[in-house]
Amino acid sequence: MRRAWLVAPLAGACIAVGCASLNDLSGGALGDRAAENVRKVGENAVDSAARGDLGKSATFSMEQEFHLGKTIAANVVARLGGRALPPEHEVARYVRNIGTAVALAAAEQRVESDRPYPLNGYRFLLVDSLQINAVGMPGGFVAVTTGALRAARSEDEVAAILAHEVAHVQRGHAMRPVERAREQEHLTETLLAGTDDVVHAFFGKVVTLGADFVLDKGFGKADELEADAFAARVLEGVGYDRAALARFLGRLEGKSAQGGFFSRHPPAADRVAALRDGGRVVVSSIPSQRASRFEARLRPLQ
Repeated sequence: MRRAWLVAPLAGACIAVGCASLNDLSGGALGDRAAENVRKVGENAVDSAARGDLGKSATFSMEQEFHLGKTIAANVVARLGGRALPPEHEVARYVRNIGTAVALAAAEQRVESDRPYPLNGYRFLLVDSLQINAVGMPGGFVAVTTGALRAARSEDEVAAILAHEVAHVQRGHAMRPVERAREQEHLTETLLAGTDDVVHAFFGKVVTLGADFVLDKGFGKADELEADAFAARVLEGVGYDRAALARFLGRLEGKSAQGGFFSRHPPAADRVAALRDGGRVVVSSIPSQRASRFEARLRPLQ
């Protein structure tokens, strides 16, 4: 019964932490059934543990990955201590436009081992928080804080931050810990019996672990350096300065490079060195029109 004792409270914790934010992100699509569905998952966890059904395993479909990512995104937004600005907000729209261009350029570099393009495209969430942070999550969800935007000095640097997170999504870094957790904990469709299809987002252990991983633990040095190198190539492909990420990282030192985005990454100096070793890091001039646009679009944050 130890496994039942572990899984049921985790499912219950999701009710308190994730569901309210999930409804906010999805426009209330789940309605009043959200809490009922999560309670059902908890009940199933206890029953299936008693029957020994947790020894089974299954794979994630792209639809399940999307709903999983949406739930993790709700959890992440709540833990960042801010709120997701509405899509029509001027700065949120600006970030979305940059992110979309970056994501499409990244898709052109897709290899067989990459995750498929997200089921419903990428969703770029701008979180009103002083933290310097950005997070790539399963299903194409990318959150970036207003603090990170304030730390950037050009549109190219904003694109670099987003490209790094898109790389984590496309390369499968964001799904890897979730898939491992599912194998280790033997979560199965049994847990979801009697729930709505739209909540096949694997509440509880997987959601909590996913949020913990992208916010606290990080993807490991190898994955982070791979994401940096991929981001540099994407920036060049879309017409941005490929040196923007190295410039952003190299400028943030000391207290400004502690916590948030930097707490789960290798030291900034190591990342900058790897970028320089990996290819050209020639700083190009930023077109005046793009510089003016950046200043104008971010003025509301000032």
